[in-house]
Amino acid sequence: MQNKSYAARQKESFQLRLSKTMKEEIRRMAEMDGISINSAIVQRLAKSLREDRVNG
Repeated sequence: MQNKSYAARQKESFQLRLSKTMKEEIRRMAEMDGISINSAIVQRLAKSLREDRVNG
């Protein structure tokens, strides 16, 4: 079985509307982590979904 990296997987586009304040906060967090805004959003969303599954 071949394990594809995130970048190699087929991706879908999803438009997300954010307030200027929220976008700036995410941008700052992404910059501190050395990642893109998109990656920061994906990581935080994945974490939230995992926590929801654990907490039911």
